[in-house]
Amino acid sequence: MSIKILKSGLFSTIQDLGRFGFQDQGFSIAGAMDEYAFTLGQKLIGNEGPAIECTLIGPTIEFMSDNTIVITGGCFDAKLNDVKIAHQTVVAVKKGDVLSCNQVLRGARGYILFGRPLAISQIAGSYSTHTRSNIGGYKGRKLKKNDVINTKQCNRYQERIGYCYEDEIVNYDATTIHIVEGPQFEAFSSTAITDLVSTEFTISENADRMGYRLNGTTIQPQQSADIISEPVALGSIQVPNDGNPIILLNDKQTVGGYTKIANVCQSDLSILAHKKPGDKLNFQWISIKEATDKLIEQKQKFAEILTSIDEQPQFDLTQMRRTATKINTLLKGEL
Repeated sequence: MSIKILKSGLFSTIQDLGRFGFQDQGFSIAGAMDEYAFTLGQKLIGNEGPAIECTLIGPTIEFMSDNTIVITGGCFDAKLNDVKIAHQTVVAVKKGDVLSCNQVLRGARGYILFGRPLAISQIAGSYSTHTRSNIGGYKGRKLKKNDVINTKQCNRYQERIGYCYEDEIVNYDATTIHIVEGPQFEAFSSTAITDLVSTEFTISENADRMGYRLNGTTIQPQQSADIISEPVALGSIQVPNDGNPIILLNDKQTVGGYTKIANVCQSDLSILAHKKPGDKLNFQWISIKEATDKLIEQKQKFAEILTSIDEQPQFDLTQMRRTATKINTLLKGEL
């Protein structure tokens, strides 16, 4: 049982929620950029396997055995055997079927999860790929054409066919990113602090899973941007000597030697996950308490969504009818 990558897409990697507890040894957390989309996919498909995270242009996959799939996160122009499939819906696939994810229509990153999960070995407790250190996922790298990835046996993989969640979890149109004061906040003048929230920034072409470099008004510290290297957090906004802020993301380095004026609130990281080069954003200062309350409320709402999928699931009846038709055809053939 396996899948074969016919086209790799722009940047497709194996991810889960990340690799925790090893930053003191220099290993990045990595993991899904949109943890809510990934977790929703696991809930819909019904297992805790890893996902293929795809960026802007998704992969084309041939199925070497029967399986089920769900695509969450950014909405792609996904087709199965050239027939469009529903977003955030568990779909049955047969041996020989071809899934073409094509270009993203909304958002930036999507997650493909499998009812018969990908048979990937965990490294330091995680399936996640960190390409810069060449660890995790499939051979520690992004997926390539002709890669063949085995899948695990799972007798219950068809139980969730038709399960769906129709609403968007992330506001893809949001442009305001909430921030709190960073460790070197006092190294910046009041003018720079005000400029950070009064400027519309553009995500530059220098943007990837490690971080987004922003173009706009330069935000320079009062003295040198160079400091003694210290640990950096996910979402840190560091400012090098050129004054162009950089938002550090999942594949960031674990320590850095530049001043950090602010940190993106955890509740807004999933919004950032779906921004791409050329997109605009602006920042808004909030307090630690406001950021904490915002995150608690967000997690509570998401927990309610996950509970509803188990207790009051939504169904795409077309998927169930398609499966039932195939079963009826098989039964008539046997009779």
